[in-house]
Amino acid sequence: MEPLLHVESLSKRYSPPPTWARPLMKVASRSPVDALRDVTFQVETGQVVGLVGPNGAGKSTLIRLIAGLLEPTAGRVLVNGQSVFGNGSRVTSGLGLVLEGDRGLYTRLTGVQNLEFFGVVAGLTRAAAHERAAELMEAFDLNTRDKLVFGYSAGMRIKLSLARAVIANPPLVLLDEPTRSLDPVASSQAGTLFRMLADDGHAVIVSNHRLDEVVSVCDRVVALVDGQIRFDGAPSQLESAASGAQAALIELLADGSQK
Repeated sequence: MEPLLHVESLSKRYSPPPTWARPLMKVASRSPVDALRDVTFQVETGQVVGLVGPNGAGKSTLIRLIAGLLEPTAGRVLVNGQSVFGNGSRVTSGLGLVLEGDRGLYTRLTGVQNLEFFGVVAGLTRAAAHERAAELMEAFDLNTRDKLVFGYSAGMRIKLSLARAVIANPPLVLLDEPTRSLDPVASSQAGTLFRMLADDGHAVIVSNHRLDEVVSVCDRVVALVDGQIRFDGAPSQLESAASGAQAALIELLADGSQK
């Protein structure tokens, strides 16, 4: 059986602007920056894959490449055997996406109204969007608190963003630091939702700085350091006699970031 997602030899180089344009732009580096270098991995349906790494490791760049928001310097990304590059919205519209600091909710609408709107945008009929919105509000424990999103807590907004991402039942859900601003209780609830999505037939990739969440929730860990994969496997494969998976992962990332 073919994997749902196939990332092959993916690289991304950010080149500095031409000399004449530099006075007009803020430039972090005057040399090319390799955000990703020859990244290859696969994801199957029903998996929760944790993407971890130090700041600047390339996690957000990788998620944006998979979502088709960036063009790679080299390599390819296939979802269900189709490239996300060159096929326009035909492939990428079938992906669920929540970016870090996502503000893609209308705060002057209720949760249900948001989901109904995004359902129609995703191609559902109004009746189907209404039915799906009600289903997700209940599944994500938001049905008893349907009020203007303006009054939602951070945890409730994350839940609603996740519901928005899966409104059209996409096979692949990409989440970039979704729990960064959440308290431990809300983070734990979000982890339960990730697992629920996978068990419901989705593949989930979630980037996270909280290694305890990655180890406890994810089936696999993909560790990026300096734009390259340093580890790809089950959390249990990180364990040793001297340390658990979380401690081993911290040591791996710290070692790579010092190079």
